[in-house]
Amino acid sequence: MTLSVRLTADEEMFLEKTARRLGRSKSDLARQAVHELCQKLVQEERSPYTLGADLFGAGELANAPADPLKRKIWESLRDKHGHMD
Repeated sequence: MTLSVRLTADEEMFLEKTARRLGRSKSDLARQAVHELCQKLVQEERSPYTLGADLFGAGELANAPADPLKRKIWESLRDKHGHMD
């Protein structure tokens, strides 16, 4: 399959220098870059956080526990990390 990509002058120069230095073709480097980027993006889509995002409270802080001992620990952690109610 043929694909055309427009590069800035800097990107083209960087690609040419890298290809020369590694002794590989620009097309080979572009194929590898596309493959690695797509693989990384797919892995990020399926990260533990994204898979369970709906279970994490969407960034809200946990409510203070009713148990006095647990509440004291909760308050210490909240104070340590600088979160306000």
